Amino acid sequence: MHYLLSSVTTFSLSVSLCHILLAVVALGILFFLFMVICAARVKVDRRDIYPLDSARKESATVTVGFFSDTHGFGCLKSPQWIAEQFLKANCDVVLFGGDCVHKKNVHQVDRKMLTEVASLLKQNNIDLLAVYGNHDWQLEKKDYDQMGAILLSDGWREISLSGAKMAVCGISDSERGQRPWGRIPEEFSQFDGFRLVLVHNPDFIYSLPDVSLEKNSPSPMDYVLSGHLHGGQVHFPGNIEFIFFRKDRIAREEGILCGEYTFRGYKGFISKGAGNGFLPIRFMADPEIHILKFHI
Repeated sequence: MHYLLSSVTTFSLSVSLCHILLAVVALGILFFLFMVICAARVKVDRRDIYPLDSARKESATVTVGFFSDTHGFGCLKSPQWIAEQFLKANCDVVLFGGDCVHKKNVHQVDRKMLTEVASLLKQNNIDLLAVYGNHDWQLEKKDYDQMGAILLSDGWREISLSGAKMAVCGISDSERGQRPWGRIPEEFSQFDGFRLVLVHNPDFIYSLPDVSLEKNSPSPMDYVLSGHLHGGQVHFPGNIEFIFFRKDRIAREEGILCGEYTFRGYKGFISKGAGNGFLPIRFMADPEIHILKFHI
């Protein structure tokens, strides 16, 4: 009798463990599907940005379309949809913050996003300016020419606007590891107008002098736009993804993952990116493109 009761108890425990295991698996599948849905919900972030200090008077507004980190098939919105958002907002210029390529081998899908977005913008006389991301190291300038994008590789370009003077400088990224950052050209630093720097990884700021240390210290730029961090992509409280798994300094040391920030005396904005890296999943870091109205 004792043996029978023991067998029944063991069987009941086994059934209970199986039920628990099935419940955990089911919840895991549902959570994964939820993250895929989040990855497909690319948001349009619209915001006003005031980059100038109080000593300089605002004279004009410039509308900049900005997107980054499409990662080939990693972006779950169409190029037509993305271009349409910029066209509806009457953007003066559109900037791409790097990482159109996903893996080592470049596929047609990697080129499709910039090619089609650039084509639709060009029909409306809007330029698409781009910089290298750390995944784009195998691309050359001719690849961007073929896609219809204007590559800014440690160079700058003045933007033709009515009522405002603005220039965009693009700093290249160089795959992974210790990055040999490019320098902001002296001519750009001395440009008599609004100076916007576009660089894939916001850690670029660590290569610049800390202008917060001295009052009225000259800055080589007025604002910087970046991507790369994906807002963590799968972001959990405590910033654990950067503390334990990634080495990006500004996220790990300062907890700056996305949005507007001021650091070392520089003002900037970091996008969570329009696409996804290792898998098309997101959690607490929805993908986004941006309509940025600069008051300069």
